Amino acid sequence: MKVYRPEIDGLRAISVIAVILYHAEFTVAGHTLLQGGYIGVDVFFVISGFLISQILLTEIEATGRIDFLKFYTRRARRILPALFAVIFATMPFAYFLLLPSELLDYANSIGSSLLFGSNIYFYFTAAQYGEPITLLKPFLHTWSLSVEEQFYIGFPILLLIVRRYFKSRFLPCVLLVAALSFAFCVVTVRHDLQQAFYSPLTRAWELLAGTLLAYQEVRRGRIRPQPLLAAAGLVLVLGSLILFGKDTVHPGRVTVIPVIGTCLVLAFASRENAAGRLLASRPAALTGLVSYSLYLWHYPIFAFWRLTSLNFDNGDKFLAIAATALVAVVSFVIIEKPFRFTRRNRAFWISLGSSVATITAAVLSAITMAGFPHRLDEVYPPLAQANEARLESTFLSLNDNIQAGKPVIFIIGDSHARNWSIALKNYIDSDRYQVVALSYLNCMVEIKNDIVKAPSRASIYDKYCIPFEKYINDKSLLSRTKAIFLTSLRPFEYTVNPFRFELLSWMKSHSDNARIFVFGNYFQLDQLHSCLGLMFQRKSDASICLREATYPPANQDLAQLPFFPPDLAFTYVDTVKLHCDYDKEKCLTSSRGVPFITDWNHMTAEFLTTLIGDILEKRTADLRSDGLLDFLVPPHATEAERTASSQPNSGATSAASPSN
Repeated sequence: MKVYRPEIDGLRAISVIAVILYHAEFTVAGHTLLQGGYIGVDVFFVISGFLISQILLTEIEATGRIDFLKFYTRRARRILPALFAVIFATMPFAYFLLLPSELLDYANSIGSSLLFGSNIYFYFTAAQYGEPITLLKPFLHTWSLSVEEQFYIGFPILLLIVRRYFKSRFLPCVLLVAALSFAFCVVTVRHDLQQAFYSPLTRAWELLAGTLLAYQEVRRGRIRPQPLLAAAGLVLVLGSLILFGKDTVHPGRVTVIPVIGTCLVLAFASRENAAGRLLASRPAALTGLVSYSLYLWHYPIFAFWRLTSLNFDNGDKFLAIAATALVAVVSFVIIEKPFRFTRRNRAFWISLGSSVATITAAVLSAITMAGFPHRLDEVYPPLAQANEARLESTFLSLNDNIQAGKPVIFIIGDSHARNWSIALKNYIDSDRYQVVALSYLNCMVEIKNDIVKAPSRASIYDKYCIPFEKYINDKSLLSRTKAIFLTSLRPFEYTVNPFRFELLSWMKSHSDNARIFVFGNYFQLDQLHSCLGLMFQRKSDASICLREATYPPANQDLAQLPFFPPDLAFTYVDTVKLHCDYDKEKCLTSSRGVPFITDWNHMTAEFLTTLIGDILEKRTADLRSDGLLDFLVPPHATEAERTASSQPNSGATSAASPSN
């Protein structure tokens, strides 16, 4: 007879509280609390492996078989009703708050979770787990449910194969599979952190650690409780939660620490010792009982709260946790518990089937309708959307028909280079210069033996990296280069692509003494909000984005920023200062119905075209003294002005556009 162990629920309580606090990201004095809270999921894995293996091993020892229908019915009762409740509850919020692309991602994540494969989906589509963008995906947390569900499918099959073909060699077989999984984890995490995080193959050893413990108990009975070992296990778990951080290589070798700690608690804790009594205390045990509902509800509540809150501060985080606790308790009482223990099998399967059909229909509708883009029409007119999409699609054709012998202007950068190139080309004197526009978006750039290598991080970026590597190494182009324009996200701060200034120096060394111009960014939001999202949620124009913009600060000391290149001669073009001198009341927010940004940082091509034209017209004298008008022509310049602007100017650099 199965004996209830409240200390296991207490361990669940620690795990779920740690995960919730980790995702809340409370900050005190600039420090984020409990940065190792993600270890809570690993503790869950060990507990699940232990309990599920105990059930299956007990059954196969007693009957020689596994009743798959009974097993999966119990799993369905345990997992699906509460999960479906969360899905149904979040659908209205998703429809009214998520942009079409976000709603499409939401629908796909739900569909993949129904197919027990959301971990695979998020591996291919999500940013690194824990990054700001992932906090806005309401069902990202279901990746761990899918890993467990895959274990529920794979482990019984492994168990039957071992029993049939290897007789009494269950323990060596499990040890071998666990060892292979651990080795694969250690190797994979070095090369593909995302795969190591999401893959069931790199997580299996954690679940199988619980299996090994369960096997010991089923075959030989429970080990006698040991106070010191139980306490040591609890210390290992709590220590990992506190001491691990975002820079910890996980999962990997160090993950052994909380896994061993969890096993020690499961093996040796009981109400006979201090660790067991602490975990079995009523508050801890009750929290553990509702841990599944807490886990299910917290992530979507946090995600939608972050989406709608312009400042998700500690107060908001506390309220979000309180709301999570309230909804989770209600969900446990009226959904999770009744469905789990009901004897009405027919009613259960009917309700389950109808729920699956309804959710599937909603998911397919959202995917088929591409996230219902008509919802944006009020704030972003369809004609403006179409014009912007047409403009942005021209980037890859900008380098068509390169003319031999003509002086060159290179426009390079990360994802920002695409729209900047499209806009700048309108104002470059095409009679005198040939434009070469390149993006190193997700290219692994390295300069070696006077050659630039730029393999892509994934095949979808080949369209940028292949032409980048081709043209950047073309010495005939470099030798006649007169100017290089760098357009990068926060060029002196952005930690990705730190090679950018080394690349500029290398290009200049092969050029005809090219001038270098670094273009500053326009106003940007924080990473948790998109401009179009704010416009859509509040039914506002793009002025709301300008009001809430947090970057760039006025009069920033560029030389103090981490990637400022002191040994490189360049001219910094302070876009905001030149346009409106950081006075938001005077700054443009849209052009022809197109907002200045749609995400949190990338300027739209339509707006950039207008902005650059505005600066060229109003700040001609400043730009001429900076030498920029040696290469750009004001939009309404007369032929005489065009000729004058083409002459080199050796004047001093203006204060609005510092030179180095």
